[in-house]
Amino acid sequence: MHIPEELSSFAKPTLLVVSDNEHALFFSIQDRELTASGTIELHYPDKDDTQRTSGRSAGGRHFAEQSEKLEDEGEHRFAHLLAKELHERLQKGTYEEFMLTAPQERLHEFTNALHTDVKAKLVKTYGKQVTKENPIDILKRIHEAA
Repeated sequence: MHIPEELSSFAKPTLLVVSDNEHALFFSIQDRELTASGTIELHYPDKDDTQRTSGRSAGGRHFAEQSEKLEDEGEHRFAHLLAKELHERLQKGTYEEFMLTAPQERLHEFTNALHTDVKAKLVKTYGKQVTKENPIDILKRIHEAA
C-alpha cells in the first residue's frame, strides 16, 4: 500500500503496531510502502474451562459470573505476548523503529512490558483503539497527533 505524499516517508524500516486488548496487527513500512506483516491474538480457554462463580445473593437472586480476574490475567498475558513478539522481530532485524497504537488505558502496561532494547526503538505512541481503521488513516492520525 502506497503512503500518500502528504505524510513523511520512512527512511528506516519501521513497524506500525495496531493493538487492542487482545489482538495486534503489524505493518512494515519502508520509504512510502506499507505492507501487512502479521497478527497476534490472545486465546482464552474454552468456555468449559473458565472459572465461574454462581450462587444466590443474600436477597435470594441468582447470579453467575465469569471471574474478572481471569480477564485481567488475559490482558496482562497479552502485554507480555506483544512484548515477546516485538523482541523477536527486533532480533530478526525486521525493524529499526516502531510506533504503537493501543487503547489509552493499556499503553502504559504495554510499554512497561517491553524489553529495554525494544523500548529504545519506540518512536511514537497513539492512545486510541483504531484496530478497525485503514492503516493509512492510522498513520494520518499519528501524524496529526504529533
